[in-house]
Amino acid sequence: MRISDSDKQLYISSEVKFYTIAELTKMLGWSENTVQKLFNDPKFPSSDFGRTKVVEAHALINYFSNKHIKENDGFWK
Repeated sequence: MRISDSDKQLYISSEVKFYTIAELTKMLGWSENTVQKLFNDPKFPSSDFGRTKVVEAHALINYFSNKHIKENDGFWK
């Protein structure tokens, strides 16, 4: 069965989800120091929400969709 282009639907979520350092620490199983360093990386799409650093869920997915090599990034050396 072939699906025509007119039958395809684009799923767009209207819900905006933000993750904090503590939530990513639990989700990823990484140490808090490693996650804090990730949030401080200028290439990482984090924002300050008051005194709390947050990252939007879609931006997080996009960030982890690309390969990041430690040796090529001066921040992680």
